[in-house]
Amino acid sequence: MKIDTQDDEANAKKFRAYAAECRRMAGFASEKDRVVLIEIAQAWIVCAAHAEWEAKRRRKRQAC
Repeated sequence: MKIDTQDDEANAKKFRAYAAECRRMAGFASEKDRVVLIEIAQAWIVCAAHAEWEAKRRRKRQAC
């Protein structure tokens, strides 16, 4: 997984894709694994939200 430290918006998109893949895999997993995959998906969503927040913060800073 390559994270671009300068492109938070692209990272957010990647993180949401990772979350979607975890949810997809959860559909085929055992109950125990399903729970873990859903938790991982939620963590990716948090990462995406943080990346989006960073992107907004960076844009505001550049506008000043």
